[in-house]
Amino acid sequence: MQRTLCTTLATLLSTPLFAASLLTYSMPGGSQPVSWPATSFPIHFQVEKRVTDVIPNGAAVVDRAFNEWSSIPQASVSFVDDGVIAQPSAGKDGRNTVSIAEDLFANQNYIAVTTNWWDDSGHMLEADIQIDSSVQSNGYNVQQVVAHEAGHFLGLDHSAVLSSVMFPYVASGANVPLDSDESVAIATIYPRTDPTFSSATMSGRVVGDQGGIFAAQVVAADSHGTPIASALTDENGEFIIRGLPAGTYRLYAEPLDGPVEAANLAGIYHNAKNKDFPTQFLPAMQVENGKVYGNLVLNASGVARLNPMWIGTCAQNGVDVSLNSKSVLVRGGQTVTIAVAGDGFISGMTTFAVMNPGFKRVSDFKYAGNYVSATFTIDPLVTGGAATILVSNSPTEQATLTGGVRIEGPKRRRAG
Repeated sequence: MQRTLCTTLATLLSTPLFAASLLTYSMPGGSQPVSWPATSFPIHFQVEKRVTDVIPNGAAVVDRAFNEWSSIPQASVSFVDDGVIAQPSAGKDGRNTVSIAEDLFANQNYIAVTTNWWDDSGHMLEADIQIDSSVQSNGYNVQQVVAHEAGHFLGLDHSAVLSSVMFPYVASGANVPLDSDESVAIATIYPRTDPTFSSATMSGRVVGDQGGIFAAQVVAADSHGTPIASALTDENGEFIIRGLPAGTYRLYAEPLDGPVEAANLAGIYHNAKNKDFPTQFLPAMQVENGKVYGNLVLNASGVARLNPMWIGTCAQNGVDVSLNSKSVLVRGGQTVTIAVAGDGFISGMTTFAVMNPGFKRVSDFKYAGNYVSATFTIDPLVTGGAATILVSNSPTEQATLTGGVRIEGPKRRRAG
């Protein structure tokens, strides 16, 4: 039997809206992710001529987007562009295509869709990407759109990491580089070499008042606050994170309570019942390549009241602020005022920190409405990459915006 699924990319509007997760579906043998078999590489695809008509240098833009994924050093991913054709079909025909669709999802704020076909073993057979014809005229970053859809093409679901290319919403602006989280995920699905001895594995369970929690996001953050890798728990609350390079990590579990929710995901997670729980951390632990760290339990009992959902930068007076659900871009050496907003914020009590030692708070917290702001100086030599925001009402009431800050600067490279 052959199966299909469409995954969509929505626009990020000016008003606030809402790891790397794998596209996972129910199979005859149980739930499992779908992916291309190794014999499929290099994967061939064709570009419809209308892509080049609607998008300046459209074929080159598509190639650059696919190359972002094939350039992951630890992944064995490759593509062949078979050129521009006049009228490709976006249906099951044995060809992988990138094409233009008119009014793809009229009045629904979607701008692209990827349709995947796979067999009962979870082996991908074909994938087609369709891009709405308005994407260029509306000012969206087309390469970013195609890179996002190429992630679906390879088997990734949407991500709850705000800085991720696989975050379900896109805006205009410069290209966002692939996060560690999604790079680790692709390298885990399609490893260049045997990862058994070149990385570590963490596994365990997230439990709440009623037992295991389904569709909780579990994140392994390094000493710079970077979400190196993440996973979603299964129906029993169990998780496994593979591909971690040796290092020190804090493992935490957070609910999908916005900005990304289960409804933003596909497959078995799409209809998962949302379970609010307080973000829970395990103590920092050192991991070594080639080892498995199992039976890790995150006790997420209780009800979450604190829920950060939006972030932005503002003038140092803390008044003029623009908030949305995408990560904010900062640079080493900057002094920047960051504002965080959401539910359960308490004036005079709610605080936040960037989980990166290169950030130093140099102002008091300021409160207005449902947000809090503070000014930070950033070390000129800060390491580039994503960092998580930790919001607190008290030492025991905490919540996170994973990947809420994206730092432009020298990036760490994962050991091969």
